[in-house]
Amino acid sequence: MDSAPPTPVDPRFRRAVAGVFVLWAVGLVLAEVVLQVAAGAAVLLAGILVARKRLRLAPDVRAYVVASVALVAWQLVSPAVALLTGAAQKWPRGSRYGQVLDTVAGAAAACIGTVGVPWLLLAAVVAGGWLLAAALGLFQNRVKWPWTPPAFLKLSVDRLHENFGTDESPRYAAGGFFFHRLRFAHGAIAALGPALAVLGGSEVARRRAVAGVVVLGMLVSIYNAFARAALGAALIVSVVALLLLVQGRARRVGLVLLAAVVLAVGVSPAWRARLGKAVGNIYGGERELAMSVGWILVREHPLTGVGFGNHKAAAMATAPETGINDFLATDSHNLWLTAWAETGLVGLVLLAAMHALLAKALIRRHREGSLAATGALLSWVGFHVLSLVHYLPFHPSVHLSFALVWGLGLCEGSGVLRDGAAEGPAGSNVKS
Repeated sequence: MDSAPPTPVDPRFRRAVAGVFVLWAVGLVLAEVVLQVAAGAAVLLAGILVARKRLRLAPDVRAYVVASVALVAWQLVSPAVALLTGAAQKWPRGSRYGQVLDTVAGAAAACIGTVGVPWLLLAAVVAGGWLLAAALGLFQNRVKWPWTPPAFLKLSVDRLHENFGTDESPRYAAGGFFFHRLRFAHGAIAALGPALAVLGGSEVARRRAVAGVVVLGMLVSIYNAFARAALGAALIVSVVALLLLVQGRARRVGLVLLAAVVLAVGVSPAWRARLGKAVGNIYGGERELAMSVGWILVREHPLTGVGFGNHKAAAMATAPETGINDFLATDSHNLWLTAWAETGLVGLVLLAAMHALLAKALIRRHREGSLAATGALLSWVGFHVLSLVHYLPFHPSVHLSFALVWGLGLCEGSGVLRDGAAEGPAGSNVKS
């Protein structure tokens, strides 16, 4: 792999790549299984490019891809290492172990993006899909969901009917097409970055207007989902976008609008109650308990961990002493602590290297004027804000949403959304 111009690709393969990207974009708002199918197909197509020696990557993207593959390799073998060292008693559940695929999804998107990306079609699908999801969220926020979801969605009806308001004025947690409010709200942070980048950086007024409506829909969706960390991340990402992309009056107007959002949160009794519980959750509550158990696992197995996907089993083994329950034992409620507990210091270093290399590559493209890279960089910031109190890879719908945005941000030619260049072959935009 080098940075030389790519070898011409069969048009059928190019159409397959475009189809995978569109399917992935649909999955951002529709269903987790759609995202998983699209990500799996992207990994397969990336493998075909490598096998045919037709993959050409810039050095910084290649470094990110190599780090991603190295992390996946360690995740794959870490359960076996844990069994050999006595850190684990059995192999992790298949569904949890299969999440190693999510780790390399962003790299796969960057790889197949070298073939071509249907930028405008993807933007239309994401914008239209999120506006529909926002409308559904408004309904869910005010109407008690009237039917039991299909079993394959693995949703608790009690959670769908959880009332964050009062009996006289009920407010139910909105989850859009995902139904699950946290998957819905956290996934919104992934798509919020690109929407903010277009809003603040596009030279086409119509695109800015559409992006502004989408940003508003995402903020309302997060607000209606009563997702505290997601709302905080959304506000931080929005402030960073204002500082990066706009100046003068536009920046002041943006800050005023964000202040209005904060004010709306402050006058909402339901949100005041949610924020009041947040401090107790972190200090002396469920989140502190989950993190304390994570530190126990780290101290017991600092180098190699308990094996990828084994956090729950290892945490439950401490239940007689810690009181951890089945629900809280899934992870340590922090990306870095969970990665250290499961994959040890080796996995922690590889994870840090992967994200550092990703940020480095995105920053270079942002400085060159790529709106896709700017959006991906904003999403990267939001991801790490959320990761302080959530282990986002546990929900594939959330992790794969970020992976798509990051991969697209690394694709060559992504700056066309700024300069409005003509559309190239197979729906991909290329600079003239």
